[in-house]
Amino acid sequence: MGVKASTTTGTSTTDAPSTSSDRWKLLGGERFYTLARWVTILLLMGITLFITQTPIWPLSLQSQPLVVILWAYAAFSLLATGALFIPGVAQLLSFAYLIDIGFISLMAFFGGDDHAIFFPLYLLPLINAAIRQPAMIGLISGIGTALLYAMVFVGWRYLISQSSVQSIEFVALALRSLTLSLLPWMTSALAERWSENNRQSVAQAQLQTDQALTQARAYRDQMRSLYEVAYALSTTMDYRNVLESALRESRRLVPYTCGFVMLSSGQENELYVAASQSLSIADQARKITVSQGGLAEVLRSGASQTVTVAEQPDLQLFESLRACRSACIIPLQAAMRTYGLMVVGTDRSGSFTGEQSDMLTALARYAIIALHNAQLIFDLKEERTKLLSKEEEVRHQLARDLHDGPAQSIAAITMNIEFIKKLLDRDPKRVVDELDKLSALAKRTTYEVRTMLFELRPLVLETQGLKVTLEQYLERFKGNNAGTEIVLEAEHLSDVHLDTKTEGTLFNIIQEAVNNALKHAKAKHIWVRMRRDGKMLHAVVQDDGAGFDKAAVLRSYEKRGSFGLLNIDERARLVGGQADMESELGKGTKVTIVVPIE
Repeated sequence: MGVKASTTTGTSTTDAPSTSSDRWKLLGGERFYTLARWVTILLLMGITLFITQTPIWPLSLQSQPLVVILWAYAAFSLLATGALFIPGVAQLLSFAYLIDIGFISLMAFFGGDDHAIFFPLYLLPLINAAIRQPAMIGLISGIGTALLYAMVFVGWRYLISQSSVQSIEFVALALRSLTLSLLPWMTSALAERWSENNRQSVAQAQLQTDQALTQARAYRDQMRSLYEVAYALSTTMDYRNVLESALRESRRLVPYTCGFVMLSSGQENELYVAASQSLSIADQARKITVSQGGLAEVLRSGASQTVTVAEQPDLQLFESLRACRSACIIPLQAAMRTYGLMVVGTDRSGSFTGEQSDMLTALARYAIIALHNAQLIFDLKEERTKLLSKEEEVRHQLARDLHDGPAQSIAAITMNIEFIKKLLDRDPKRVVDELDKLSALAKRTTYEVRTMLFELRPLVLETQGLKVTLEQYLERFKGNNAGTEIVLEAEHLSDVHLDTKTEGTLFNIIQEAVNNALKHAKAKHIWVRMRRDGKMLHAVVQDDGAGFDKAAVLRSYEKRGSFGLLNIDERARLVGGQADMESELGKGTKVTIVVPIE
């Protein structure tokens, strides 16, 4: 009962202002016309005084007809003015213009030869009525008034005055009658055109207002959804929660039948369902291999696409999607890394609009951030483990290199010095030759120590850059590389700037690739090429040596628990790049490294 009472009250409160407003709109024109009517009466008083040449007040039995009609018209106007404030009677005022025309016609009739002076007074009631009437009604009113005016003229001349009518008077009568006939019709037509234009303008303004409100609501909903996903991202480190939130908020903005996020399983081209909305249990556990088709195209292009589900075999594998007509596929990619796909499908007619696709893409970016953060955390843990292992490995390698190189050379130098001491007593002539040998051994030892220091961290890399460092490093192998020619091609790199970590990592990978080629490839040529491609620096180390079976070497490394040069991609990823190695038996080896430029 409370609800019903509230509803009724609300309706009355809403309707009352509307009714009052409509009434005042209806009477607005009548109030203005009433004011004009009283002005007309004042004019008629002046005209009556001019024609009769007698006082118009007080009214008596001897008063002329023109004066009597004037005061009758004034009495009618007074009643019409009072009717404005009586709701039931006020509706009848729209026909009052007919009585106005009647009074003006009577005054024109009794005005005698001065009837022409009353002609302009017909225009006021005719135009006032024509503004609110259809054009056809205005034409009928005008013709009726013209006929009445003609009857007044003819009646006075033939019944009262009984004088002849000049031709020019008939012409004037015809022109006035034509004016009275056409002017209301033209006024009604113009009023209708103006009203129609106003209605169209109001309708257009209303449509634009509705569209603006719709856009504002959509923007508000989008901001709320983005906030919800951002909040989930900031309050949890679990990327699954962010994926679920992104799918849930996407459904609020773009209603869909089902949706899910697929991530890489680690196997080549294999994706699994990591989060979903309205997906069957069987589909939630599904894994698919993406090699061609719409999903593969989206992964390759990195751009969102809207596809027809029936035309995509990969999507047909999902039972929940078979009832959908179209699907929007959004790639989840960041920092040269592809994480997977976000797929939403709808069973409604028509595909996703560009605006809807943009909304889904905006929400998907939060999922990308969550995946990227999760990957960064994983990479940091992996990097920490690898750094600790690498540090231990470098210590052992440095100990082996010192033991096998400079340590043995220094021991040999010490033994030679003792030997030379004894020669001074036994055979002084051989001392000079032995000193020459000792000098050569000392120089070789110095070269080995400097080479080891250069390979650990060349100081020139920090002062003169990567190109100069590579030139000096490769210069050391001239004459000591069993006839292998090393060619450095690095042009137009003056404006290339790398951060210290990236520069050091790139140098170490190139250094290791060159060393391996010199030791194992038996190549005639080794090419080291560097070029800039947009915001990336491409480096290639290629030889024409024996090559090797990459798969066999990988299996061998797995057994030994070490991956050597095959982990170059992991090392490149630590600085935001990527690397790859290609090799075949008898066709040489090619190592490609791509790193970002500052």
